[in-house]
Parts: sequence; C-alpha cells; structure tokens
Amino acid sequence: MFTNQWDLYWGVNNDNALLANPYRRAMFFLTYIKGLLVNEWVVTVSRWLNRQLQGGIPTTDEQLWGEVVRSFTQKFANNMEKEEAQAQLRRGIKMKEGDIDAYVAQFEELARMAGYRLDEPQTIDTFTVGLPLNLYLKTFKLDQPRTYQQWREVVVKRQQQYIHTRARMDAHKNSNSKPRIGGWAPRGQLSHPDAMDTSAGRTRGRLAGSKEINYHAPPYTP
Repeated sequence: MFTNQWDLYWGVNNDNALLANPYRRAMFFLTYIKGLLVNEWVVTVSRWLNRQLQGGIPTTDEQLWGEVVRSFTQKFANNMEKEEAQAQLRRGIKMKEGDIDAYVAQFEELARMAGYRLDEPQTIDTFTVGLPLNLYLKTFKLDQPRTYQQWREVVVKRQQQYIHTRARMDAHKNSNSKPRIGGWAPRGQLSHPDAMDTSAGRTRGRLAGSKEINYHAPPYTP
C-alpha cells in the first residue's frame, strides 16, 4: 500500500524538479520511510547515495533511484504492506451504502495482503463483524453458514434479495401516491354534464311522472 501511494504521488508530481532528479527523488523518498525497524536501513542507504556522488556518479543517473527502490522492495515493501493490512483488519472495515460486492472485494484483498486464511474462524468473525447487523442476523438464522465461502455466497444473495424487494416496494408506493386518471367517478357525481343520470332518486322521479328539467334552457321565458 505504501508503494502504491508513493507511485500515485510520483505520478501526479512527475514534472516537479525535485522528483525529476534521481538523487533528490531517492533522498525525498527516504524521508517518508519511518519506524524503528527501518531507521538503520534509511541511514545506510542515504550514506550509500552520498558515496556515489563523491565517487563521481552524477545526480541525474537513474541507477541511483533504481537501486534504492530495489533494496526497499526486497527488504521492506511486502512486510510493510502485510502489517498495514493486518492493522486495518484489526481496526475493522464496514460494508458501506449497501454495496456487498465492494465489501467482499475489499475484505478479501486485505486478507490476502495480511496473509490470513479465509476459512480460519478468526477471519470469518472479522468478515461478519463488518456486515450490517440485520443482514448478519438474518443470514445466521435462516442459512446457518459455516465456511467463509458459504458466508460469502449467502450474504451476497440476501443483500440482492433486499435490494430487489426494496426497489419493488418503492415502486409500488410511488404508483399508489399518484392521482388516478379516469376510472370510476365517485358516487353522486357525473363524469360529464350531458351524461344520463341513472341514480335511484332521479329514476324514481321520472317513473312518478315528474317533469324533466332542461338545464340548458334559460330560467325564464323570453
């Protein structure tokens, strides 16, 4: 991880005069290497670089930088990345925004870098602690997985089911909240002023011989 961060930093600042020079780049790189286990190595390498310059090697010689990188990778890079991955897993990682695929990928990458076996009980416990509580409880109760592979497959399936159900419920809720167009008119109301009123009161009035009112006629005789 440290080497990845350095590569990104160098990529963004590769036109910087400090990083363009192999000797200065190497010395600047050494300022980022800190810790009791690497202090002796940093001192040794910085002295080696200065001896190269005293021996007539120009600061622009790319072999200066190449030798520092080779020595660091061989001695520390893997161990530093392993320790950093272990520390991150001890701190714990969590599934974010319902993205189970991203969580699984991140966890497996850290476990690989940390040197952990996925089927170890401690590794499985670390994986399940990072799951949302409801997802963990439902999976444990209904599926009772034992191995890491079983946990991985079941939580992915359960989360996909949850996302599908949630989307269907939201769609149903939105469809019910929209005003209905057309359909049956409420009782006692006509959908059109010229429509025939067949309500019980009006029908009984016509059968009893009551005079039909012309609602389009003026209220008085001209």
